[in-house]
Amino acid sequence: MADNEYSESHETVNDTSIGYSRYGHGPKYVLCICGAVGCYKKDWPLKVLSFFPPEEVTMVCIDPPGYGTSRPPDRKQEVQRCMKDSEFCLGLMKVLNLEPFTVMGWSEGARTAVHVAAKGKEKVTKLIVLAGGTKVNKLGAMAFKGMRETNHWLPAARQPYLDHYPDDFLRTQWAALCDVVDQVHNFCGGRFPCDLVLPQVKCPTLIMNGGLDRFCGDPNTNYLPVLKTLAQVEVHAQGGHDFYHKYPKWFSGKVLSFLK
Repeated sequence: MADNEYSESHETVNDTSIGYSRYGHGPKYVLCICGAVGCYKKDWPLKVLSFFPPEEVTMVCIDPPGYGTSRPPDRKQEVQRCMKDSEFCLGLMKVLNLEPFTVMGWSEGARTAVHVAAKGKEKVTKLIVLAGGTKVNKLGAMAFKGMRETNHWLPAARQPYLDHYPDDFLRTQWAALCDVVDQVHNFCGGRFPCDLVLPQVKCPTLIMNGGLDRFCGDPNTNYLPVLKTLAQVEVHAQGGHDFYHKYPKWFSGKVLSFLK
């Protein structure tokens, strides 16, 4: 791969310095959004991006405000955070003059991607949601509660975060995130704000999950009743929550055929 196929930079969006990486120079523009307490270096590393032919795609991977290279200040975890992030996503692609585009998000980023697709209208041609849910049930809320203390995680689970963040950042951010999930479950009927805007999504949608994912809701109850005719579903039977990292060739193949 040529050195000029990958770069990292910052742009000012809504008076905020937003960090991002850029891969490829192709005609299909894709915005990639990281997961909770993530960043583009962790969730969209070059080892995954490089499975996409650079002459076919231009992939922009954003650090939302408060994550990764879009700090300081640190992230404020609150119920409307994904909706607020969507403004920066749309703003970045406008500043970069990469419209219209496909939006793709993983985990928490999938919720942001729904907001981007709903808000972006004709600027967003396709939506790809990876391991994301628009709702949280009692079991899901309890699972997050059980994970609240990152010091109790297995080292292998913590390390991918600690490669990019100090331990205290991970600990405080993750605890705050678990509190948000608890609020959504207890006070919002288990519906994240993105669930309310799903009916506004009018573009073709690809829903991708790992068959062994413990965190992700069933697409048949999450997205499909609303998106019905718009959505196709791909499940990697052996995949977990980060299936696209473990099986990047399978992942890129499905995404490329969807983009075509």
